[in-house]
Amino acid sequence: MLPPRPAPRPSDLRGLPCASRLESRAALAVTAIATAWFALAAAWEMFGPILAGHYASSAGVGIIAENMLRWKIAGPVWEYTASRPPPEMYYCHHPWGIFWTTAGFMQVLGRHDVVCRLPAILLSAATPPLLHAIGRSVYRPAAGAAAAAAFVVLPITLSFANLNALEVPVMAWTLLGLWGYVRMTQTSRRRYLAVSALGLALGMHSDWPAFVLTGGLLAFGAIRAYVLPKRAFGPVHERRYAQWWVLTAFTAALTAALYLALFHHAGKLGDLLASYGFRSSGNTAPLGKVLESRRYWIELSFTPVAIAAGKLGAVVCAARLALLRREHDALPLLYLATATVQYVVFRQGADIHIFWPHYFGAYFALAAAALVDTGAALLERAAAARRALRSASSATSPSQASPSPSAAPPAATAAWPPAATPAWPPASATPAWPALAALALWLAPLAVVLRDGLPALRYARETGGRFNERGHLIHSDGAKTAFLRWLAPRLPTDAAVEMHEGMKATWAQVWALGGRVARPNRPAPRQEPPRGAYLVDTRFMLDRDQASLARRFDITAVGPFWAIGAAGGAGPPGARGIEAFSFREREPGLLAWYLVSGTEPEREIVPDPFLTWELRAHFGQPAEPPAEPPGTLEQKRIAHNIALAAGDGARAAALLAEISAALRPLGARFDDGTELLGTTFHEGARSLLTIFVRAGGPATDDVTLAVRSRVVERAPLSTTMADPVTREVGLPTAISPQRWRAGFLYADPVPIRKRPGTEVFWASMRARERGRAPRLVDGGGASEVEVLRLR
Repeated sequence: MLPPRPAPRPSDLRGLPCASRLESRAALAVTAIATAWFALAAAWEMFGPILAGHYASSAGVGIIAENMLRWKIAGPVWEYTASRPPPEMYYCHHPWGIFWTTAGFMQVLGRHDVVCRLPAILLSAATPPLLHAIGRSVYRPAAGAAAAAAFVVLPITLSFANLNALEVPVMAWTLLGLWGYVRMTQTSRRRYLAVSALGLALGMHSDWPAFVLTGGLLAFGAIRAYVLPKRAFGPVHERRYAQWWVLTAFTAALTAALYLALFHHAGKLGDLLASYGFRSSGNTAPLGKVLESRRYWIELSFTPVAIAAGKLGAVVCAARLALLRREHDALPLLYLATATVQYVVFRQGADIHIFWPHYFGAYFALAAAALVDTGAALLERAAAARRALRSASSATSPSQASPSPSAAPPAATAAWPPAATPAWPPASATPAWPALAALALWLAPLAVVLRDGLPALRYARETGGRFNERGHLIHSDGAKTAFLRWLAPRLPTDAAVEMHEGMKATWAQVWALGGRVARPNRPAPRQEPPRGAYLVDTRFMLDRDQASLARRFDITAVGPFWAIGAAGGAGPPGARGIEAFSFREREPGLLAWYLVSGTEPEREIVPDPFLTWELRAHFGQPAEPPAEPPGTLEQKRIAHNIALAAGDGARAAALLAEISAALRPLGARFDDGTELLGTTFHEGARSLLTIFVRAGGPATDDVTLAVRSRVVERAPLSTTMADPVTREVGLPTAISPQRWRAGFLYADPVPIRKRPGTEVFWASMRARERGRAPRLVDGGGASEVEVLRLR
């Protein structure tokens, strides 16, 4: 036998829980601020180029959308093709909703970088109001404001608010579906039934976790309406509830059948099952050890404060569901179950994708609403208890306990409260202060979460959403993307572009080429240059292979990037030699910082006679010294080398003195003759450490200049642990150390993407394989020297 169900909370004519006007206005103000902040965060860099990392998947979605429009196909194809792609090329690991959505945006707005982000930005901007609407409908206005505020401060939701992938649309659409469900149960109106079915359907077209949430909601609905006694969760419009259940179940079944048929037609059902078998393999250790190994990622994504609040919220929601038996208290728990299935079952995905637990953000927001409503109710009860004690004390005071015999009898009064008055105060009498106090108490820890959320947002944008990448080298591809965009209009429109494996091709690079067919990981051409271009990143190409290309082909070099076949110059291959350009960088203005890129400088590609001389001199080609005097520190470095090559020792010494005066000295000499002279550090949109090296001569085959960093202290006032990973941050030099010349100066630019806390950067000459690494002279056997410390 179930105990009697507590009296339901009174509602207004709209079916919403009663609340004071002051509480409603305060909640709307908090929600408006939260929504504006989150929209601004999502829209940051919206018009900028798409770079490497997890964010490159947005470019992949753009490629798919462009292929859909170009070839009039419904299926997603990740790569550009010269002819209509067959169904066998369709990508069948996820539903196709996000691809169709982006294709619709591209059809209207055209092919632009912003189109690849705009659907996610708009859905992210809509998510806080949806959370407020759910919290307002289920609990009270303050609870809705708490949900909106909780969602917009989490590091993980801020970091991936503009990622046009899977999680953002799933959360936005399913929250719309849950709001429609709540309002349908409160009002029994058809329009809310339709909103619920539509929202859940769009969520299921976005990714599979929406099926988990919808299935859980259907299972709960069936138990609630058809298994438990009708009084277990209070009355419901049985016919409308049945209509919602049948329509939602039919929509889920139809959506699943649609994709099964489409995947079967493409011959990809086996591929789908294999991919999820692979995703669920991952780490086989016990769950506790797995979570401990991911501790930094988890804390970085949510912070310990939010994690503790989320655990408390789960207990509170379960207790409310059991004691109050209000069916809507099940919604946070259903979202928690969905997020847990995603994160725990598919371990391999969680091991390599830091954004895998993104769905916990929606759960955390819904749980926040329950926590604030519970807090407000406790404060109201405490206030009522105090009033009752005061009344009891006043009633038993001596002046009232012993009335004067001559006093007139009291006038007859009606019984209070009247029988028709509800136990819960009406809206006009509901005090605002308990709800506002509970909301204020909740906003305080959220401020602590936001303290870690703000630097995480920038950290995510700097690393393409990869954060520490478990210590692996991270390239933003900012300069590489600028090179590809500069190169694209110089190529025939129908020409294919081949890439050496050192280019480390991404969807963002392919997108930057303007829709051309790209063939990554291709070997170098043997005789004739390609009709389009063959692209190389010399930092990740063996020296002997660079020399072979320089000997056989004309090369257009832009910084460390080489293009073969792009110039189309006259004469036999190799007659023109190397023609070099360099990047001229400047800091973005305020508007460009926000709309285009706040984490990369503005770049212009200009001819560089100094770099042309350096490359030709190192690869045995005739090299004419530049006629113009050197202006920048980089030009003075090359001018020093020109003077040495010409035997002008006095000129070289004078330039060396000028260069040394501009450096923070290191004076670190290695036992192979290499000397780290000093460094410069430029702090800006993309901070840059440049290490100046004086070579002792060509290095052995497997030695390279390396830079690593360690976080030695966590950030002040931060609750997140310090990153325990030692991270590779230095890129290989464009001219291999095996080609260095004795006495020449070389510069190693190291982009700095600072982690939260105090981070120390160390440089060394490292052996790639098992060879002996050079040691510091007078360094006590040490092989590393500190080159930078940032707090």
